[in-house]
Amino acid sequence: MKVSLKKINAIFQLKLQLLLGNMSVILTPVFAIGFVLIMKNLIPEVNVEEEGVTFLTGAFLLGFGLIFNIGIGGVSMSSHPIAEEKEKNTLRVLMTSSVNGVEYFIGSMLPTLIILMLVNVLLIPVSGIAFGDIQMPTYLLITAAASIISILIGYIIGIVSKNQTQAGLVGMPILLVLTSAPLFRIYNEMIADVLNYTYAGVLTNLSQGLFSGGYEWSLLDSSVLIGWFVVCLGLFVYVYKRNGLDR
Repeated sequence: MKVSLKKINAIFQLKLQLLLGNMSVILTPVFAIGFVLIMKNLIPEVNVEEEGVTFLTGAFLLGFGLIFNIGIGGVSMSSHPIAEEKEKNTLRVLMTSSVNGVEYFIGSMLPTLIILMLVNVLLIPVSGIAFGDIQMPTYLLITAAASIISILIGYIIGIVSKNQTQAGLVGMPILLVLTSAPLFRIYNEMIADVLNYTYAGVLTNLSQGLFSGGYEWSLLDSSVLIGWFVVCLGLFVYVYKRNGLDR
């Protein structure tokens, strides 16, 4: 199967314009920054040494912002456009042209990934940490990997859904679990151990490490990211081959 960079670029520009014009999904990354700013002014500064509380305000804010942006933003910005195109029957026209599936998904993924990564970077100063205090290559690598996983999950939801409403209903339980991860970790140690095996848990570990002396790669975090990527990619290929894009 040949892949045309020209076709990928054309789809990229089209999808970018559609994303920027769809306020229902493009506002999600903006909300991630807004919620972090609001909570920063509402939650008092607490560190791990105060009264034995294992809580870091800045780490919580960064973790929440990353999960909100990558989880809700990544899934919605990838699932809703596919569901919308299926609902309006515009996807069938596109896929019967000379554009193949690989070109479509690469061109569609890049705008979402770029927007997510821009917001991920902006969340660093918003949460209260300086750029010079973090390991930027590690931060970018982990957040990019998590963003791609969310995009794949969104693609799966978009493929199995018949319309935008169904895509929202299917994705809601996943989004609730992802965005609740930082809060669950505080109140229940057993749940915190379980969440360590999710990519949302890896994002939380990253934010905790950045605010407590520096994040260190662990075999568990690496395995979790690789495992989620492999499983999501495999499931995406399966549902794509089984359902196609326009059914």
